Amino acid sequence: MKTVPEIGIHNRPVERHISDNKEERSRTAASGRYVIKMVMHGQTASIGTATGRAAVVMNKGDMARIREDTVIISKVASQDLMTVISKACAMATEYGGQAASALELARKYGIPAVVGVPRLMKAIKNGDLVRIDGINGTVEIMKRMQ
Repeated sequence: MKTVPEIGIHNRPVERHISDNKEERSRTAASGRYVIKMVMHGQTASIGTATGRAAVVMNKGDMARIREDTVIISKVASQDLMTVISKACAMATEYGGQAASALELARKYGIPAVVGVPRLMKAIKNGDLVRIDGINGTVEIMKRMQ
């Protein structure tokens, strides 16, 4: 595992590492009593790694679900998200590219983000534990160990 210096987001430490080995990443997740249920791939939009509970945003009304340390899951990085992105620990979108204004804000705040993740909205439900890896461009859905 290659280590990247830790940074703080809103005075909270954020895990930032690059893992060359999938087995090693599974062991790391398992040590926290969770295992990786599914890995989805997209495009890196903002570097860093963060883990949190998912807040699926389908419309403006869903933005009330976004609390401190949640992961924003959305179809696109719309302008509407700009008002709540500072609360999130990470973000992932099903569509879009790196030029979206909400993603520029994610980079400004140092919030890890991955875009262009196929079937993201079908795979993740509100409250799922997810890890966004903005270094490798992956979204991992975690499940509690049995």
